[in-house]
Amino acid sequence: MTDGDIATRMDDVEARLRRLEDCTAATGLLHRYAAALDNPVPELVAGLFTADGILSTGRGEYKGHDAIADFYRTVPSFDPSEKRHFIALPNVASAGDGVVEIEAYFTYIGRDDDASRLGWGLYRDTVLVNEGQALFSSMVIEMHFNGNLNQGWPRRDRS
Repeated sequence: MTDGDIATRMDDVEARLRRLEDCTAATGLLHRYAAALDNPVPELVAGLFTADGILSTGRGEYKGHDAIADFYRTVPSFDPSEKRHFIALPNVASAGDGVVEIEAYFTYIGRDDDASRLGWGLYRDTVLVNEGQALFSSMVIEMHFNGNLNQGWPRRDRS
């Protein structure tokens, strides 16, 4: 093995290590996001995105810190329940230098004055990592279910 071969291998190992560190930072960001939703302060949640970050939900698309914070200010108007969020089974992959793609299932439990809630869905995120600091450049929230536990999760008539 020549010195050039060793240098090439070391460069490869360093690049692979950087990608792993980026993936770890991105996974940590997803955890911070879920924790922030448990006691939401709209500006803090929006601060987990890049300045031009995009949040896409079933209610629309929101670009930039101000629009994302405005969205999280409106959440109590359509779902006032206090919640605890859980992330499961993240599929994390490096998509290039400093770019990580994450797809993860989420669930939450919530409580209103009169009932308990349950919801779940899927996050699809692109995360940018710079010097170990991770921020969402885009997040898609795909709700699969959001319901009152008193009503349960009945089968829908498919006719």
